[in-house]
Amino acid sequence: MRALVVWLSVSACGFAPALGADASTSGGDGHNIDGSDISNGLPAPLHLTTADGQPSDVDLVLGGPIVVDTSALTITSIPVPTGTFDVRHQVQGNGEVAVLHLRSLTVAAGATVQIVGTRPLIVVASNAIIVSGRVDAGAKGSTPGAGGFAPGMGDGHGLRGAHEGTYSDSGGGGGGFGDHGGAGGAITGCATPLPGGTSGPSEGDDPISVLQGGAGGGAGEGTGCSDNLGGAGGGALQLTSNISVFVDETGVITAGGGGGTGGTDCGDFDGNSGGGGGAGGAIVLQAPMVTNQGVIAANGGGGGGSGSGGAIPPDTGKPGEDGHPSDVMALGGAGVGPSGIDGGAGGVADTAAQPGMANSCSNNAGGGGGSVGRIAASAGYQDLAVTSPHAIATLPL
Repeated sequence: MRALVVWLSVSACGFAPALGADASTSGGDGHNIDGSDISNGLPAPLHLTTADGQPSDVDLVLGGPIVVDTSALTITSIPVPTGTFDVRHQVQGNGEVAVLHLRSLTVAAGATVQIVGTRPLIVVASNAIIVSGRVDAGAKGSTPGAGGFAPGMGDGHGLRGAHEGTYSDSGGGGGGFGDHGGAGGAITGCATPLPGGTSGPSEGDDPISVLQGGAGGGAGEGTGCSDNLGGAGGGALQLTSNISVFVDETGVITAGGGGGTGGTDCGDFDGNSGGGGGAGGAIVLQAPMVTNQGVIAANGGGGGGSGSGGAIPPDTGKPGEDGHPSDVMALGGAGVGPSGIDGGAGGVADTAAQPGMANSCSNNAGGGGGSVGRIAASAGYQDLAVTSPHAIATLPL
C-alpha cells in the first residue's frame, strides 16, 4: 500500500510543504501488487470506461491550503506518483478530463483545496472519500473554475448588454446551466426602449451526462473604455468511490459561478453597465453510500452593478458576489453614482437567478445573476444538511 500525504503547515517563513510516501513496489496503475483488479467488480465510474476509471493503491490526505491544477496535473506543485494523475477522455462528448486515481482520499478539517485548470476533475477511489475541509471548484469573478467556461462562453452563456444614444447602457445577461440566468437590466424611457442582455438558457441534463462546468455571463456595455466582463462559470467535479463519499459537518464542496464585474466610470460623464453573473458548475457524487452532513453547493454568481461617469473618485459599480457555499443567494453588485444601479442576485436552491435592475434613459443598468449549476448523486443519497441546488439522486452505484 502506498500513502501520499500532503500537509501544508505554518512555519516562520509561511506555508511549507511536506510530502511523504511509504515504500511500495506497486505502480499505482489500478491493480494490486499481484496484478488483480482492485475495482471490486463494480460498474465503471461515470463518464469513463472501466480501463480509464481504475483506482490505484495511493492513499491521499490533503491538509492546509492546496491547489489541484487539472491543466498542469499537479497538486501544489508536488509531483504525484506516475499514473496517479492523468488525462482521459469522457465516454460522452469525448472532452478531456483530469483523473486522479486513488485508493482513498481524505480532505482534512481546516484544509482548503482549490481546483483550477481547463479540465473537469474526476477522482476515483476503491476505498472511502472523506471531506472534512473545503473543496472549491468555483469560479472567482471572471476566472472559471476547473472545466468551467470563461465570461460570454458556453452553450448557456449570457449575452452582452446594448448601447443606445450617448450614455444609455443595458446590463449583461447571466449565464445559464441548471436553470436560465437572469436577464440584464433594461433601459426605459428612451424613444426606443433598450432591452438588457438576454439571459443564458438551461443546458445539459439532470444526470450530468456530460461533465462540464457552468456558462459565463455576458459583458456589460459602454463606450470609451474596456468591456466589463461577466462572471465565469463554476467548475466541474466528480467524486467516485467503491465504498462511500462522506461530507461531514465541517466539510464543504462548492462549484459556484463567478460574480459579474461592475460597470466602469469611463470619464466625461459616461459609465458602463454591469456584467452578468456566471452559472454554477457541476458536482457528481457516485458511491454505494453518499452522505452529506455539511455543504454541497453549485450556486450562481451575482450580476455586477453599473457605474456613472465623470466623478472623482470614479463611480465604478461594485462586482457581484461569487456563488456562496450555502443556500444563500450571491448578491448583485451595488450601483455607484447618480446613474448606477444594482445587479441581480445569483440563483440558489429552487430560486431562479434575478434580473439586473432596470434604469432610465441616459443611465446604466445592472447585470443579471447567473443560474444554479447541477448536482447529481447516487440513488439513496442522504442529504442531512445543505445541498443547493437539490441533488438528482438517481445515478448508479
